[in-house]
Amino acid sequence: MLASPWRARRRGSCLEALPRAGRCCARLAGVAFALALAVSPGLAFAQAEALLDEGKSLMKKGKVAEACPKLEESYRLSPRSATLLALAMCHEKQGKVATAWSEYIDLGAAARKEGNKRLEADAKARGAKLELSLPRLTLSVPRAAAIEGLEVTLDGAPVDGALWGQARPIDPGQHKVSASAPGRKPWEKSVTIKRGERKTVAVPALAKDASAAAQPAPAAEAPASAAPEKGSAGAGDGAAEPGKGAAGAGRGAAAPAAPEKGAVAAAPGKGAAGPGKGAAGPGKAAAGPEPDAPPAAPPAAEEQEPSSGSSPRHTGSFVIQAGVAGGALIGLMDSGSFGDLSAYSYSYNIPEGELIAPCDDEVCHASFDPAIGPFAGGEAFIGVALSEDLHLGARVLGGYRFGGGYLAVGGPSVSMRLGRLWLGLSGLVGPVAQQAKVTGIKGEIPSEVVHLNYGRSEVAVNAREGSLPESALVQTLAFGGSVDVSLVLADLPSAGWTSGALLLSVSPTIMKGLDGWVFAAPASLGYRFY
Repeated sequence: MLASPWRARRRGSCLEALPRAGRCCARLAGVAFALALAVSPGLAFAQAEALLDEGKSLMKKGKVAEACPKLEESYRLSPRSATLLALAMCHEKQGKVATAWSEYIDLGAAARKEGNKRLEADAKARGAKLELSLPRLTLSVPRAAAIEGLEVTLDGAPVDGALWGQARPIDPGQHKVSASAPGRKPWEKSVTIKRGERKTVAVPALAKDASAAAQPAPAAEAPASAAPEKGSAGAGDGAAEPGKGAAGAGRGAAAPAAPEKGAVAAAPGKGAAGPGKGAAGPGKAAAGPEPDAPPAAPPAAEEQEPSSGSSPRHTGSFVIQAGVAGGALIGLMDSGSFGDLSAYSYSYNIPEGELIAPCDDEVCHASFDPAIGPFAGGEAFIGVALSEDLHLGARVLGGYRFGGGYLAVGGPSVSMRLGRLWLGLSGLVGPVAQQAKVTGIKGEIPSEVVHLNYGRSEVAVNAREGSLPESALVQTLAFGGSVDVSLVLADLPSAGWTSGALLLSVSPTIMKGLDGWVFAAPASLGYRFY
């Protein structure tokens, strides 16, 4: 009796202590969680720093294959510009130039946000250097192949339809292009691309999958109360049919006037067990088609897949380039004619004395100073693609020279692509003219009297002062060639007629005229359709 109150108080104190202990534990848990949150970033940073140092050390030893994954993990744990720079340099050394180029772009953007102009400039310079050697792959999807539900993947990653037909940077090496669509056979192709190379993979029209089309739709089960159709088990004109029943329930079984029709059950023609139209009969069995069902269509012939090598730049396609051109035209044509020279005469010695001979275009010619001036016009190339990187055809260049004159030349040309550059050679022939200062007129001395004229083969014409024009248009037929260097400003291959590239070209040209030399330094901006 005395212990009961004490035990009661003790139990009460314990019950009162439990909430206090719970609150204490909750506080301790909260403090531990806060400490964990505070310590976790520090641990992640320390781990990222260790991985960064380890990755840099491996890079110095030339072990880039081991270094790059560690730098990737370091950047994942702590995304910093210094880590991204090391990672981009590692991928560049590893040969993954497209990945490194993309990382340099991201680094430039991050440095710009941080206000680090030196790092931003360094990232831009490194990215621009890599851009010239980036491989580019174009996934071309012709209109006939772009069916509903088509999915194109590159190395397992889906390629958005907006990017079809566009050249995209890609790392050198082997890649797999796949295409699939509902009800069609899947297609895939492996392509190997080298540094600085451009390639196009055309996705063909996917062939129909006959096995998928041949699968029948599940038949709906007939309800138990429904009358069975003809051809089902016991569904002939006999046993289960109420009108012509096997138990004598037909039209003749109860009608005394026509007893012959009541004996249908025993007749082999339409009986329950008869071989005619009964359950086991071969006529209209359960597996047979219904009389009203349309005949089954023959299997559709599989579509022929077009050649996967087809490309907007495929071999044998026509190539057309057109553009505007301008530059400098230098003429070193020191002699020629400026029109009618019959108004002039000249004299030379003959055995009988001095002969005054009239001028004409056969024996007299004018002399000119060198002339230089700008010209503007256009250029064009028409040919055929022997391959994606080799074009053969003809090139023409023409323009007007400011101050008087013109250039109109053309001839065979060949172009070869090296990365983002097209290099070409052209043989040229055509007329060239320029307005130049007239310095005088000279007449020809016959060879048989050269010895009487102090060994001279020509002599100056005695032109009256002021009778010579200050300048005249001198023209000649010139032969020569040019070296063409073109930079691809934009590569735009596609399945349409606009497939091609925007080119900036310079074409140093040298030509030998019938009288003197001609030099031209044209630059052009044009679009090459292929």
